[in-house]
Amino acid sequence: MSQPAHDERTEASDFLEVEARTRRRTALVELRGELDIASVSVVAEAFKNLASDADGGRHVVLDLRGLTFMDAGGVQELIRQNDYARQNRHNLAVVRGRKAIQRLLQLTAVEEVLVMVDDPEDLAPPPSAAAG
Repeated sequence: MSQPAHDERTEASDFLEVEARTRRRTALVELRGELDIASVSVVAEAFKNLASDADGGRHVVLDLRGLTFMDAGGVQELIRQNDYARQNRHNLAVVRGRKAIQRLLQLTAVEEVLVMVDDPEDLAPPPSAAAG
């Protein structure tokens, strides 16, 4: 039996919107706008809410495609969430963002420590072999 999806939307000032949806043991966190030192606390809070969720989500997909800006505070938050996921045996995958966001992750070498994907659909299991 499938569990109902849980939606939560938070506005972090006028510059960042965080939307978190959970289904079964997988959460999708979408960021839209600017992730900077002033808004990282909202991202941290969204992840904290996921961690305290009774479903105990084990897989988290962080979608950066909606970001228009990220500073060092945002980079640090990505590292912090990745470290937390590893320490708690969770899987964190990050959906690549716009060119400027990807350039920042490349220059800081953060891209090398994160599991990066082009699309959340890249994480779907392959079709079963019995279907042929």
